[in-house]
Amino acid sequence: MKFDVDPKIFSFFPGMHLVVAVPETLTNSDSEGLVSAYWNQAWLAAGNLDLPNAQSHPHVRQFREQFQGIGVSHKKFPTSIEALLRRALKGGDRFSINPMVDFYNAISLNHVVAAGAFDLDPLEGDIELRLTCEGDQFTALDQDEAIMVDPGEVAYASGSTILTRHFMWRQARTGLVHQDSSRIFLVSEVPAVAGKECAIRIEKEFQEGLRDFFSVPSQTFLLDSQRTQIEF
Repeated sequence: MKFDVDPKIFSFFPGMHLVVAVPETLTNSDSEGLVSAYWNQAWLAAGNLDLPNAQSHPHVRQFREQFQGIGVSHKKFPTSIEALLRRALKGGDRFSINPMVDFYNAISLNHVVAAGAFDLDPLEGDIELRLTCEGDQFTALDQDEAIMVDPGEVAYASGSTILTRHFMWRQARTGLVHQDSSRIFLVSEVPAVAGKECAIRIEKEFQEGLRDFFSVPSQTFLLDSQRTQIEF
């Protein structure tokens, strides 16, 4: 399979890096509680950050400004990291979805970047990060019927199936990582202000976490404006 990024995306988010990890076929379980402990540590650390609110963090703020620059309301369509950090800062017990989702949410909070994953099995084609076009469809998590998406949104897609709305706002039902998912594509969006060094640390954390928590090796990749396509 391929992952292909439209170069225009990097003009909207200059200096951004994308970190991709594709593990070998795995079992999405946490029998020894290692992911749970890792996620709990990340949740508590994020909750103790000295921030008045999520949007005051420079990583979140830069994404907000860049989305505003392409006409996307940060109030209506907050990025996944803004929503996750806001929730952590409120305190209280952490939530849990499944081990793989908890794993990438921990990485997201550890570095205050967006992170997510797609189940590769239901996808009918390669993965793209591009602008939506006529004929693209999106099925929300709480809906059975797909809706047509207006052209011009930044989105992850596979064929005409939109996997996320507004880049890092909301994920589709298609490609959602479940407990029984075994073939997974992970990606983290790292803003320019975080720097390439942050992206490299995340790449290492993906590799080590997949090895230590899920007992699988992985391919990892770093994409930017100079490298917009990979094959895995």
